[in-house]
Amino acid sequence: MPITLDTQLPSEAELTVPELEIGYPALRAGAFHVGKYCEAQRNEFMLCRNEEKDPRKCLAEGRAVTSCALEFFRQVKRSCLDEFNQYANCLDKGSPDLKYRLCRNTQSVYDKCVQDNLGLERPYYGYFCEPKVIQTSRPRPEPEKPLEFPNTPDELPDSAPRKPAPVQFLVTAMGPTS
Repeated sequence: MPITLDTQLPSEAELTVPELEIGYPALRAGAFHVGKYCEAQRNEFMLCRNEEKDPRKCLAEGRAVTSCALEFFRQVKRSCLDEFNQYANCLDKGSPDLKYRLCRNTQSVYDKCVQDNLGLERPYYGYFCEPKVIQTSRPRPEPEKPLEFPNTPDELPDSAPRKPAPVQFLVTAMGPTS
């Protein structure tokens, strides 16, 4: 998106939000549950980004996703901190590339704690890939106008005389033949 002098940029206050200050192993450990917990906010944000094609128009939806994730991790901290830390540490130290398959035991303990205390079941494999219809209160965007080319020459009528296309010969670089 090119920026011109007429482009209005958001203020510093609009861009400042409380950040989710946890490391990658912890984000990876909570990814499935936070994805399901914040599904409505995430879908609204992604729909806005897709439809508006201007990230400045989706700042409120982005703040909603961030605050939802903060709320989820605060609840995990209150009720399942030990199980979560064991799972995140297993992911961090169990393999160099944070693979889930090496930490299934600690994952099941964490999943059970989240289900018992937060009532949130771990989504099944492929849940986030399923097509879903999203209900939103935002108005539908205007459809894009078709491209117009005002300097396009008029088409030839079907009755106009037409010459056959010229035949081009392929010249090979084989050199002289003897």
